[in-house]
Amino acid sequence: MTHKKNLFFAIILSALFIPTAQAFFTVAESGEITPTDKFKVGILPQVIVSDGGGTNFSGFFDMGFNDELSARAELGTGDTDFFAGGSMKWIPIPDYGKQPAFGGKLGAHFWNEGSVSFFTLKLDPIVSKKFDTTAGTFIPYGSVPLIYTTYKSESDFSMQVVGGSEYRHTDLP
Repeated sequence: MTHKKNLFFAIILSALFIPTAQAFFTVAESGEITPTDKFKVGILPQVIVSDGGGTNFSGFFDMGFNDELSARAELGTGDTDFFAGGSMKWIPIPDYGKQPAFGGKLGAHFWNEGSVSFFTLKLDPIVSKKFDTTAGTFIPYGSVPLIYTTYKSESDFSMQVVGGSEYRHTDLP
């Protein structure tokens, strides 16, 4: 129990003292892998409530390579002038029975704010579990992304605590 309390305390302290993370650095993925014979296309709107507010919109394209590996390409704009990136998701432990899915994704992003260009490497460990209900399928996920950003001649390390859920309606594929 002491280890759990120490980990929780370390995450809270890190969140208080690490530079502010960028809003468009979403995880927005569970531990589900896109099947090799299908692809996913989507739009992720974001509302920024701090620092004067704003919005970002990004589009993504996902494709699967095998039962454990998929890729995502992203492109977006909005309050952040421009951002583009890609990631590879590897889920070696699938969601099976009572066991949640475990894995992660590694991504790289390029983005601009004003005249400053940024390059980011991001590691997202992912845990998720699928739940079928009469209203559809919910796949809640959690992650603690580690983010390394370089710009001009500086660099920053940041961390987020992320939770969310994918939802699939019973009548939609």
